Amino acid sequence: MLLLTGVSKLATLQRALTRSFPESLQVCGAVYNMIHKNPFRLQVLVDRWPDFTSVVCRPPLEEMMEPLDSYNDVYFMFSKHSQSLSQMLQDPRIINWNKALNIEVCQPALWDMLHTIGSKHGKQMQTLRFLLYMRDGMDSEELEQISNVSTGDLMYTSLSLQDAALVNDKWKYGKNERSLKYVKRCIENCPTVCVRKKGLEQPIAWSVTNSSAEIGLGYTDPAYRNLGIARTMILKLGAANYKRGAPIYAAASADNKSSQAMMKHAKYKLSGEILVITSFQHKSVSDNY
Repeated sequence: MLLLTGVSKLATLQRALTRSFPESLQVCGAVYNMIHKNPFRLQVLVDRWPDFTSVVCRPPLEEMMEPLDSYNDVYFMFSKHSQSLSQMLQDPRIINWNKALNIEVCQPALWDMLHTIGSKHGKQMQTLRFLLYMRDGMDSEELEQISNVSTGDLMYTSLSLQDAALVNDKWKYGKNERSLKYVKRCIENCPTVCVRKKGLEQPIAWSVTNSSAEIGLGYTDPAYRNLGIARTMILKLGAANYKRGAPIYAAASADNKSSQAMMKHAKYKLSGEILVITSFQHKSVSDNY
């Protein structure tokens, strides 16, 4: 196991990961954020260098102090060979199994292996499945159209920390103090978009990018749905990621047909799955994501 440091090596890793899309999307997005100020204080571990086969991104183990915080303590993984990742995860310096955590992968083939390793540590594990959507890029004409969107009394802008409580309250996997802390961290450090209506104090819709550059946490007030707002927001965040050199991708629940249709309308292509494997201490935290 090697701890990869230095902008030059991280940039080399990011370029290499782009050749393994969509399976490496989350790790690539996390590495991008590491290169650019590393606001989530992530580390990247590889089995060897430069001819790596497996990569794990996570916060430093010494900073994962809260036993039930599976929001900030997220592991992103990618592997060209599941056996090499399995061997890598035998190292106790890779994962802290003594607390709640999330392991996120865009490779369903790794699911059984990760569950087997978790079971060996006596952990209860739950898997959530999301459909993965991505775009290869955006052309100049589309970027111009997105930047000039006008909808009368609706204004597209960014979220502020004052909006964090509302975003957390509407988030299916939020509604607690740990998730609120995570939402605040995303708003402070990642591109966000929201829609504000003249005369209203709170936004009526929003979407957020996270520590792996994934677009998510989307919400639109029921009174303003079916107006194309969600599509415009995901295009704006896609444009933001494209301009800054981050991957462009998002996820939708497997049973959320409206989000899936919106992704397709925004020209995001169905490209695979994201599995969120949650290891938890008590059943009360099994809804964390």
